[in-house]
Amino acid sequence: MLRRAEYGGERAIVERHGKPIAAIVSTDDVRRLEAAEDTADLRDAQVALTEATQEGTVPLETVLRKYGLDHLLAGPALRASRPRRAVRARVSAKRPRKTNRRRRQAPLNG
Repeated sequence: MLRRAEYGGERAIVERHGKPIAAIVSTDDVRRLEAAEDTADLRDAQVALTEATQEGTVPLETVLRKYGLDHLLAGPALRASRPRRAVRARVSAKRPRKTNRRRRQAPLNG
C-alpha cells in the first residue's frame, strides 16, 4: 500500500469502526496540500492587513481593560491597579532521592 502511494500516486483512507481517521498519500500530494494551505493563509493575512489599514486598530491595552483582563498587561506602570500577592520564599535545599533498590552488602569473609 505504501509503495502504491509512493510510486503510483494512489491514495488510501484508513478507517476505524467505519469512520475515516487518516489517509495514506504520496509526499508529492502532501507538498501540494501544504502549498495550497500556505497560499490561503497568505491571502487571509493580506485581507486582514488591508482591513486593519482601512478601519484602524485598537491597542491591546484598551481591549484587555475593556474585558477586565488588565492584570495581563506587562510592565509595573500598567499593573499598578492590581493588588499584589505575598511572595513565598522558595526552599532550595535538595531532598534525598528515594530509591527502591537495596544496596548490596559486601561479604563478611573478605
